[in-house]
Amino acid sequence: MERRDFIARSAVALIAASVGASPSLFASSTTHSSPASTHPSADKPTLAFVIYPGMTPLDIIGPATALAGGVFNVEFVWRDLQPVKGELAHVQFVPTTTFKQLKKVDILCVTGTGNPYALLNETEMLDWLHEVGSRAQWVTSVCTGSILLGAAGLMKGYKATTHWSMIDDLARFGALPQNDRVVIDRNRISGGGVTAGIDFGLTLRARLLGDESAKAAQLLMQYDPQPPFHSGTPQQAGEAMTTTLRKSVFSMVEAHTPDWQQRLQQSVERMSRYQ
Repeated sequence: MERRDFIARSAVALIAASVGASPSLFASSTTHSSPASTHPSADKPTLAFVIYPGMTPLDIIGPATALAGGVFNVEFVWRDLQPVKGELAHVQFVPTTTFKQLKKVDILCVTGTGNPYALLNETEMLDWLHEVGSRAQWVTSVCTGSILLGAAGLMKGYKATTHWSMIDDLARFGALPQNDRVVIDRNRISGGGVTAGIDFGLTLRARLLGDESAKAAQLLMQYDPQPPFHSGTPQQAGEAMTTTLRKSVFSMVEAHTPDWQQRLQQSVERMSRYQ
């Protein structure tokens, strides 16, 4: 047995022991010979991550790691099965299924991007989000994924959070913006920017599998943040740095999506079709 396999099997056994479950229940996460959609199990809930061009890798890697363990049928959904380039050009994601193939999910998760406005014209994705999200047990997001959920008509009347630089735009879709790292409102759970995806993932795991399972996952990840600086929120960083970085963020948006404000307004108006 290779060292990495030994570590993986030991890890899942530890999680299983901590929650009083059989290690075999978690074993499917230790093998990667076939995609999640190849042999879906009818007795496991389906957890669907939406992937798309320009997505932020850590937004999805964080929660996917926190939610690992083989207790879900995990799907990565896009319009086709071709590899999708993320925000970092050298990082790609491979879909396991498509919008047309997957019609029902139990847990929907949309992670973020530095430019969600570029995705507001992806009407096939937004329509799919609305269709499956309206029937899902949990509708969740990380970072600016909540803006995409809002554009799909799934955040109206719900408290939610997103990346601090774009949080005001949540209100355009009828959401109630909250400056918190993780926000829970009924069956909606949203995480703040990028690294908050780990906190989100552990929070969702606790809701689905219990606190002890989430604690064990946190220990296995050795998630004990001790940042070298305290500038991770606008409140900590101060007005000058926050203002400068917000301008930089929207300069990037403007450069790649010059009509982003028009797209935002059109997307808000388009929400009426979901009523």
